[in-house]
Amino acid sequence: MDIVRTSFFGELVHFASGGRLFQFPDQQPGFKFPIDEVHDPTLSTPESEKDEKLLSKDEESSTGTTRRPEDAETGKDATLVDWYGPDDPENPQNWPFGRKIFVMTQLCLLTVALYMGSSIYTPGVDQLVEDFHISVTVASIPLCVYVFGYGIGQMLFAPLSEVPAIGRNWVYLPTMFIFVILQIPTALSKNIGSLIALRFIAGFFSSPALSNGGASMGDMMAPSFVPYGIAIWAGAAVCGPVLGPLLGGVFTQIKDWRWSFWCLMWISGAAFIVLLFSLPETFGPTVLSRRARRLRKSTGNKELTTKSELEFASVTTGVMIQDNLIRPFIISFLEPGVLMLNIYTGFMYAVLYTWFEAFPIVFVGIHHFNLIQSGLSFCGLMVGCVISCTIYLYLIGHKIIPWLMAGHRPEVLFQIAFFAAPILPVALIFFGWSSTSTVHWIAPIIASGLFLVGGYIVFQVLFNYLGMSYPRYLASVFAGNGLFRSAMAGAFPLFARQLFVKLGPSKFPIGFGSTVLAGIAAVLVALPFFFFRAGHLMRARSKYAN
Repeated sequence: MDIVRTSFFGELVHFASGGRLFQFPDQQPGFKFPIDEVHDPTLSTPESEKDEKLLSKDEESSTGTTRRPEDAETGKDATLVDWYGPDDPENPQNWPFGRKIFVMTQLCLLTVALYMGSSIYTPGVDQLVEDFHISVTVASIPLCVYVFGYGIGQMLFAPLSEVPAIGRNWVYLPTMFIFVILQIPTALSKNIGSLIALRFIAGFFSSPALSNGGASMGDMMAPSFVPYGIAIWAGAAVCGPVLGPLLGGVFTQIKDWRWSFWCLMWISGAAFIVLLFSLPETFGPTVLSRRARRLRKSTGNKELTTKSELEFASVTTGVMIQDNLIRPFIISFLEPGVLMLNIYTGFMYAVLYTWFEAFPIVFVGIHHFNLIQSGLSFCGLMVGCVISCTIYLYLIGHKIIPWLMAGHRPEVLFQIAFFAAPILPVALIFFGWSSTSTVHWIAPIIASGLFLVGGYIVFQVLFNYLGMSYPRYLASVFAGNGLFRSAMAGAFPLFARQLFVKLGPSKFPIGFGSTVLAGIAAVLVALPFFFFRAGHLMRARSKYAN
C-alpha cells in the first residue's frame, strides 16, 4: 500500500479524493511529529500547536521563521516545512536498500522501453523504401528525427522536473502516456511525411527518461553511491537502442515494418502500467512540497512552505530562460574544454547509431542473415555493455573513490581512459576489415562488443569529469552535452550508408568507411592525455568551471 500511495496513481487518487484515500501518516489521527517542538508565532490555534513539531528553524532566524522576499515589507512570515528528522522514511535518501533497487529497476525499465524506440524500425527500412517509394537515405530520417527529438525535449523536461510543485513523476508518466498513444498513428502512417513528423514528436516525449534518469538515481542515493547507480542506468540506456533491432527484426520478418511500432506500443504500454502504480516520487523538494500542501490544508496555516518553493518563487522568467535555454549553448560552444569533450561523447554516440546502417550491410548483405538473425547480431554490443559496466563498477570502488577521497584533482579520472580510449580505433578497424565473406560472421560481432567496452568506460569518465568540473552549472553542462550528442548521433546515419558503400572496396564493403571513423577515434585518443596534463589549467581560466 505504501508503494501504491507514493506512486503517480496514488497521488492522483489522493488529490481527487480530497486527501481521504491513500492518506499519509501525518494525515492520520493521533500522528505525533517525531522531533522536538518549535514555537512559531504564525500558529495561533491549539489544533495547530500540536503540529508545530514538523517545522524547521532557519539557522539565521531568532523566531524560528523565515520571511519570503516579497513579504518583507508586509511583515508576513513563512514557516519552513522540512523532514521529520534525519531518519524520516519519506525522504528518498532514507528508503530501504531493497526499495532503492526496486525503483532503480523501474528507471532502467523506463529507459529501455523508450530508447529501443529509436532503432526498432530499422530492420524494416527496405520494406519502407518499397512501400513509400523513397530512397534508403530518406527511410533513415525517422531514426534521425527521433534522436533529434529527444535531444531537444530534454532542454524543456529536465528543468521542468526540478520545479518543486511538479517533480519527476509528473514529467515521466504523462510524457510516457503520450509516447505510448503516438505509436498508434505511427504504425498506421500513410506516407513518409507523417511518419517523420510522428517520430520526431515521439522522440521529444521520450526524452525525460534520458534527461532525468541519472538525476532520479542521485535523488535517492548517497553521493558515494551515485556513480554506481548512474553506471547501471547508463547500461540500460545503451541496451535500449541495441534491443530495438532485435525485436523489430522479429516482427518485421513475421509481419511487416508497421508491427515494430505495435510491438513498441505493447512494451512501452506495459512499462507505463507498472510505473503508474509503483514508481514513487524521488525528488526530495517535491516530496516536501506535497507535505507542505497537506499541512496547509490540515492546519489552516497558509504560510507553511518549503525552502525550495521559496527559492523557486524568487526566480524570474528571464533567469529561467537564461539558465535552461541560453547558458547550455554558451558553455557548450564557448568553453573549449566542454566543447572538446562534447565532440568526443557525441562521436561515440554517433558511431553507435551509424552501425544501424552498417549492420544490415554486413550481416544481411555479406553473410545473408535474415532479419531475425541480423537483429541477434546486435547482442555483441549488449555483451560488451555488460562487460564494460562490470569493469567500471569495480573501478569505482577500487580506483575512483579512493583517488577522490585522497584529494586528487578530477583530472585523475582520465587515467582510466588511457587504456579504454585506444580500444575505439582498434575495434573500428577490426570491425571494418573483418566484415567480408571470407571471415566468420562472429568476428565483426566481437569487434562491435569490443568498441562498446572502450566506449562505455570513456563515456563514463568524460561524463563524471564534466560533473565534477562544473558543479555550479551542472544542469546546463549536461543539457548541452545531451543536445550535442543527439545532434551528432542524428546526423551520422544520414550519410553512413554512402560513407560505407561509396568508399568500398567491394570485397570489404565497409572497410574504408570504418577506417575513416577509426582515424577520427585515433585523433580523439589524445584528449584524455591532454586533459590529464592541462585540464586543471583550462578550469582555472574558465568563469564556469569549479
